[in-house]
Amino acid sequence: MKSNMEGRNVDVRLQSAIRHVGQAADKHELTASGSIIEKAGKAYLQFTENVNGQQVRTTVKLDQKDALIMRTGAVQMRLPFSIGDMRPGTYGSGPATFDLLVKTTKLEVRPDEFIAHYELHSEGTLLGTHELTITYTEGQQ
Repeated sequence: MKSNMEGRNVDVRLQSAIRHVGQAADKHELTASGSIIEKAGKAYLQFTENVNGQQVRTTVKLDQKDALIMRTGAVQMRLPFSIGDMRPGTYGSGPATFDLLVKTTKLEVRPDEFIAHYELHSEGTLLGTHELTITYTEGQQ
């Protein structure tokens, strides 16, 4: 069995629903192979996805009070989650990077599931509401 620093393999299923102001929900789903890694007593889920033919590495800090999603590669993103707080985040693709405020309305972290419902705001304007569910189960690798 691998040590905690090496991680344990998991199968990842991500489901999201995004509602932009005045529009119907846009739903996405992806599956990927990933790993759960423990560092300094915190658990992190890591996986790589393909976005328009380019790699995006995603890391999710699995913490009930102070969760975080970081994406690097073709997409650069940092979204911090804390129930009831407005936290500063960023999103970028290519040369453009936008400052965001993330308002978390629901955050649940379980041994096999991460759920975050949140609003994204920019320059005082609500951009949309997001419902994200990531499930992860022991992989076959």
